[in-house]
Amino acid sequence: MSEPTNQLGTSSPILSYFCVYNPLLGPDEESAHEQILYYTAKSTVTPDVKMKHVGLAQALVNFAATFPTSNPVQTVHSQKHRMVFFQPEPGFWMHMCIELGILRKQINSKGKEKLVTEYLDSQLNNRALEGVLKIGYEQFKLLNGTFASILYENGEFSRQRARALSHMIEEFFAEWIWKWDFDRLDIMTFDAVFNGVPLQSIQRNNYLRVYEIEQELERFGHCHLFILDYSTGSLVYKSSSLLIQDVQALRKYVIKRVDKQVKAEKMKLDYMKKESKTSGLKSITKTMSPAHFLNYFQSGSKSTDSVSSTNPSIESTVTNNTTNSESQGMFLTGLVESTAIGMNGEERIVTKTDLVRVYLLSKDKEDQEQENKLYEYYLITYKHKSNLIWNLLLPVSVESEDLITDALFYHDLQQCLIDKDLESLTTNILEDISTMQAKSFNLGKHYKCLFYDNTTLNMKSTLTKKTMTNDVFLQLLEVKDDFDKASSKEIYTRSTTNYWIAGNRVYHNGYDYTELYLIASKKDTSLAEVEGKAI
Repeated sequence: MSEPTNQLGTSSPILSYFCVYNPLLGPDEESAHEQILYYTAKSTVTPDVKMKHVGLAQALVNFAATFPTSNPVQTVHSQKHRMVFFQPEPGFWMHMCIELGILRKQINSKGKEKLVTEYLDSQLNNRALEGVLKIGYEQFKLLNGTFASILYENGEFSRQRARALSHMIEEFFAEWIWKWDFDRLDIMTFDAVFNGVPLQSIQRNNYLRVYEIEQELERFGHCHLFILDYSTGSLVYKSSSLLIQDVQALRKYVIKRVDKQVKAEKMKLDYMKKESKTSGLKSITKTMSPAHFLNYFQSGSKSTDSVSSTNPSIESTVTNNTTNSESQGMFLTGLVESTAIGMNGEERIVTKTDLVRVYLLSKDKEDQEQENKLYEYYLITYKHKSNLIWNLLLPVSVESEDLITDALFYHDLQQCLIDKDLESLTTNILEDISTMQAKSFNLGKHYKCLFYDNTTLNMKSTLTKKTMTNDVFLQLLEVKDDFDKASSKEIYTRSTTNYWIAGNRVYHNGYDYTELYLIASKKDTSLAEVEGKAI
């Protein structure tokens, strides 16, 4: 007979501390503290505690290395904590420790009340936690380059460069890591585990029209082009010379940047409505620039302070560009227009130079390819009113910097798109997207599905956070873990909320594989029906 219990409440998993270190930077006891490049914790700790945490991490890694395995230790479970390790580059380690969620309950045992604390280890999925660190490094490398490239110059190490690396790591991670929500696994699932690129199919004639535009853009210099659909987050087009691994990282950065712009636009509209109601001065809302309330993504963005345009010809060009941008779209990087309000309330158009430099594996079309070399590009992002995001990558050079800091470049770029009948092309592409969404909707009435190819990174999914519970996402990750641990090619399981989940993995050339997951939308769906669809 089970003892009666009374649940008193639960607490969510939280980050205890996070650090980046390199043991080679502090080989002896006197310099041991120098191996810590970055450390942050939920509460203030002493340098001795920091060294204790890093020392324990090194001891666990070294101990696990004594066992015959091809991969270094990635996670360690304890009663109250989960420790996660990731080695992004030789010698460098990223490590975090998470305090497990807690369930407190009162048990009546033999007439006596007893308080019991249960640590919820099953709430956290190792693969998702590891994926969070991998994506953190991926985005850091995109905007700053590798740790080693910052730390060493021509193979030479200096303390000054070590301090510069520490500053760059802190600047990037300080705000980001404390936004992790370990209680919401569904947020981590696709970005951290199924780290793919949703591809949007378009008709061949539309693809060729975009290709013609790409060829026309070559007059601005050798460049790469990729287009995203903001409404679905999918990739519509990319240059054949642009590696999908680079798009994988760029897509996350661009979508996050547009997210901030959209939120800023909403804030601006809310502000204008409020001003209109309180003051009745509707004329003010007509003269405000759309970029007035823009918030810029600071991590790794090489931005300069806002400066007013003093050259009349340039100011006229920027003004015309603003008018055109309001009807067609707006630039989110490069030269961005905004409105400055003076002491007396007067307004004037100013420009902000926001040059975003990214580091990619895709080589410059004129450069000789070198293994593992990162190539530097300027990212120019243009958000069309249709929610299609056009992105241009120009190799970093003195010439390209002069080009993208000239307001005439943005006018010419927009004019190039207009001359190629961008509006009709956009309409056609949106029709292609709508057709595919309709097909997905029809399938989603009965089954939610996820397709993933680990070679091409192609990912297609009808799963949404609104229709799937956190429990289903957790079960989905467990099925993927089972694929890696066992030789099974098909797995069927049922979630705690009674949904059937079917997984199928097909191998190509030994290592490469594709995966398909089906989740029954109705709880009363039988296993036979699920098996029929999976086959």
